[in-house]
Amino acid sequence: MAPRKRRAEPEEVEEGSPEPATQHNRRRTTQHQASDDDETGYANDNGTGDNLDQMVKKLVRLALACEYSRQPIRRLAIREKVLGSAGRQFKPVFDQAQIALRGTFGMEMVELPVMEKVTVAQKRAAKSQTQTQNKTAQSYILASVLPAAFRDSEVIQPPAVPTQKEEAQYISLYTMLISLITLSTDHRLPDTKMERYLRRLGLEDTTPVAAYPKTELMLKRMEKEGYIAKIREATGGGDEDVYWVVGPRGRLEVGDDGIRGLTIAVYGELDGHSEADLERRLERSLAVEEVPNRREEQTQPKTQKKRGRKRKDEQEEEDGEVEMEEDD
Repeated sequence: MAPRKRRAEPEEVEEGSPEPATQHNRRRTTQHQASDDDETGYANDNGTGDNLDQMVKKLVRLALACEYSRQPIRRLAIREKVLGSAGRQFKPVFDQAQIALRGTFGMEMVELPVMEKVTVAQKRAAKSQTQTQNKTAQSYILASVLPAAFRDSEVIQPPAVPTQKEEAQYISLYTMLISLITLSTDHRLPDTKMERYLRRLGLEDTTPVAAYPKTELMLKRMEKEGYIAKIREATGGGDEDVYWVVGPRGRLEVGDDGIRGLTIAVYGELDGHSEADLERRLERSLAVEEVPNRREEQTQPKTQKKRGRKRKDEQEEEDGEVEMEEDD
């Protein structure tokens, strides 16, 4: 009887064996599908079509709200207010939101650069940091993707909140200050010169912007929104060097095209020679690489200068030959 009992036990296992095997296969299939979903970014249950569409709409609303208040669209805010527990959904949600913003509003999210390291202490700290830093963009702002023909002030007017007049005044003021800073030596404007320019513009104490009647308050708002930045750098002996630089939003929103357009508008209509001279001076002032290039030219050996004169002479001879051929 004992051997029969031993044979009966395997029979019971064999009869029940298909069910565990099936469950095991199902478990393996489910794990395989989950791993595939992880790679595509749709592992979470929130990755269904309806939930993805809702997250895209939330991100579009968040981007518009941040741009309305001139605040950066932070990656952390996107994870907290839009994605929630669906953290793996960032890329598909971001890409679909970009499509919606471009197609409906004529804008897209662009990376907002970090504040430039300008002081000696900041540059030293940047050099001491490890090379394995996170290169992922942490903040964005909205930028227009409309063709240049549709970016005219008659087409894209200032926001109506609080009023178009007040917004136009504020835009013109920060564009003017950004231009003054950028066209200064090394793209830095000493605080004493800033005060002098404000005095000439009639902005020494008050501004025409009703919401910010005091100049100090208006400058603080521009700093907070990232248009300009006031830098204090210790020079030793208890003294400090105070100057202004352009902030991240100012570099993106105004840029070289805005500075060039404002400068040309201030100079007004010019003849051909004066206009060419103004364009040449603007290109020299706006080019960031121009300053180190000039310093390198000053340190070049004299032998290179002789070669330059030789090339110039050769060019003059070639020009003379061209003129002679034309006379013939």
